[in-house]
Amino acid sequence: MQKSIWQGLYQKLASPKLTVVIFLILAAASVVGTLMPQGLGEADLQRHYSQRAIWFITAFGLNDLYHAGWFRLLLLILCANLIVCTIERLPKTLKIFRRRDEQVDPQRLAKCSLNCQFTSKLSRDETEARLTSIIAEGFGALHRLDGADHMAGVAEKGRWSPFMVYVVHLSVLLVLCGALVGSIFGFKGSMNILEGEAVSEVMLEDTDRGLNLPFQVRCDKFDVSYYDNGMPREFRSDLTLIRDGKEVLKRELRVNDPLTYDGITFYQASYGTILKDAEVELTDRESGAVRRFVVPFREWVDIPGTRDRAQILRFEEDFRRLGPAMILIISRAGGEPDGSWILIDRDFHGNQIENYHVRVLHATRTPYTGLQVKRDPGIWLVWLGFAAMLVGIGLTYYVSNRKLWVWAAAEAPGKGETRIIIAGRTNRNELSFEQEFNRLCDRLQAELGQEGGGSKP
Repeated sequence: MQKSIWQGLYQKLASPKLTVVIFLILAAASVVGTLMPQGLGEADLQRHYSQRAIWFITAFGLNDLYHAGWFRLLLLILCANLIVCTIERLPKTLKIFRRRDEQVDPQRLAKCSLNCQFTSKLSRDETEARLTSIIAEGFGALHRLDGADHMAGVAEKGRWSPFMVYVVHLSVLLVLCGALVGSIFGFKGSMNILEGEAVSEVMLEDTDRGLNLPFQVRCDKFDVSYYDNGMPREFRSDLTLIRDGKEVLKRELRVNDPLTYDGITFYQASYGTILKDAEVELTDRESGAVRRFVVPFREWVDIPGTRDRAQILRFEEDFRRLGPAMILIISRAGGEPDGSWILIDRDFHGNQIENYHVRVLHATRTPYTGLQVKRDPGIWLVWLGFAAMLVGIGLTYYVSNRKLWVWAAAEAPGKGETRIIIAGRTNRNELSFEQEFNRLCDRLQAELGQEGGGSKP
């Protein structure tokens, strides 16, 4: 029973129909991934889509399609499908490739759709010498299969062309493996760096998780130039990469001019302001007590006169088009932390956490340069796969397996004439091969002294 299950699975993986179906699904998914912005966070989804659409998008991972589990699974199935198809068909191709003609039958040659028959008035030795030389020059080396009373041979071009389809298979596997390697072992995130500061942490897309690089990135200078209408014209960063306390690279980073170091690529993506700290006023709604204190960004501080603590977890310059806002978390003694978005530039009645009404008295914001950081260790496999695909597809469609059979024997004892039969066959580009075949036959008839009596279909 177990064997039949594996046999059925193997047969399904060996089906070309499965290849077509998976390709269509991946193509449709790629269209969705191209049209729909990738890397949208929860706030972006809430701002642009309905709750039903958000459920559908998050259920199928459409906001991060190329890292979705089902997309990776389809890539793995396609890889297995191509491998099994290759295993299934390669032995047959090898068998055909190894098969060699052991003899040439003149009667079979005369029945070929593309054949040429004529008589040479030269001696047999001279006829054979010129025949071999002209075919080798115009078509390819002649593999002799002579008999006791006749001369015969086979010339072949593009004998290896049937293997080009497997080069295409290999190229697709390389592309798919490169995509999987990049999806699993690569990452994509962002860094916001204040001028004069150095950081090593990359905030990964679609997560609150950070990743520490093996080196630091320091922004020595950040500059923005504007058009007359106030729109930004160009923004650039002077960066220094520091590894083990030593400066290893200095480089100016501009839009569309990325920097790559140690397999990690940095793009100039954005700029803005970072919340450095905020002076907060908490009003206890039960006792009416008012407490003012400064909260540094992402640092816990004690709330004066209490056992509670506060931290600013996140900052956005325009939260849902209501202006700048921050997430303030308050951890009460013996309780679970609670937090909420707090508008900064207005005293909003919704600025409440636990029993506190929150008001931001002052916020210190500092300009930063925003870098997109990407590592894709599979990119070289992808490029190698595309190069192999171009070569494989080009050779598959433009190189054909062309074969030529030659047979020559004395017309009749004592006459000194030699009868010649030539036949040819190709697996594609038949019109081009027929023209080449006719040119070869015309030359042979002209140089072997034929004066009529030859025949070509």
